[in-house]
Amino acid sequence: MNVLIFLLTFLLIGCESKHSGPFSISYGNGYKEITDGIGRRFLLVSDTAKQIKNYEKSRIIKIPVKKVVVYSGYSAALIKELGHVDSIVGVVVEKENWHIPEIRKGMEDGRIVYLGEFTAIDYEKLSALRPDVVFSWDEGIIPKLEEMGIPCVITSTKIAPNLSEHIRFILFLSAFYDEEERAKRFIEEQFRRIEEISSKLKDVNYKPKVIWGDIYPKKVLIEPGNSWAAEAVRKAGAEYLFNDVQGASCMQITVEKFFSRAKYADILITYRGPEEGITSKKEFKESSELLKTIEIRPMKEGRIYFTGWRLWEEADTAGIIYELASIFHPDLFPLKKHSYFFEIK
Repeated sequence: MNVLIFLLTFLLIGCESKHSGPFSISYGNGYKEITDGIGRRFLLVSDTAKQIKNYEKSRIIKIPVKKVVVYSGYSAALIKELGHVDSIVGVVVEKENWHIPEIRKGMEDGRIVYLGEFTAIDYEKLSALRPDVVFSWDEGIIPKLEEMGIPCVITSTKIAPNLSEHIRFILFLSAFYDEEERAKRFIEEQFRRIEEISSKLKDVNYKPKVIWGDIYPKKVLIEPGNSWAAEAVRKAGAEYLFNDVQGASCMQITVEKFFSRAKYADILITYRGPEEGITSKKEFKESSELLKTIEIRPMKEGRIYFTGWRLWEEADTAGIIYELASIFHPDLFPLKKHSYFFEIK
């Protein structure tokens, strides 16, 4: 096996390589070598490459893939953008929480199987699906899937992806479908639209102060300054109050740091709203012991917006940024109806 790995590495050296943060794809001689979110390498091979032997089964994936299991709504949205939503046969999110019509319909028809919560996957159902690959953010599932001989590609990283990495992730997924050109066109269009938004904000002096996170009964989580969410806020013409914080998505910070900045915020974007039974500022305050004792400016003078599940099942990041811009600067970015952010009053 070591000889084969050496030969394949040699063949791939000097060939075209694409990167999206920690994710990478190298091309050469009929193979694609990809690196997932935790640095594991896989070989993507066409049906004509059946002669490969003595290589770990769970690290070889025949492409284009026909059947996949996805953990992430964003991965599902990008697969749909690539034109292959029908390849999704298994998910770990219940039907009620899906906003992608094709997935809801597939679950209703029994074509897409709900495999259970990620902490309690039904491995018998998963095995029966015989997927070509499982796209997961849960590293804990790897040993079991390797035992089953099912490739598991990790789609998350320890550090939150920035805006460019978030958008370009479609290029990584496209390698599994031989849809790289389609992915490139999508990426170019996304950045073109984002640049249009930025160009309208060049002469804007006022920038609302924004924080993005969750306030639970005894802890607080935020989107760090290096995340795509924070960058989206900046691109939409606002000042993000946690720019100096670096780390993973939804990271926990001290209560003191959070509230020392929240008192200056004009807008709070939170994950908890009607889907969590919170429909008003009063209910939001009652949901947290911290909020009962510490005042934050968005609760009285400012605004609070809730992000629904749909935000995390959307490939159109440029559209998300436009909607943020319509909240921060409604005179420049008119929008009749919101799809991702909903005000809690």
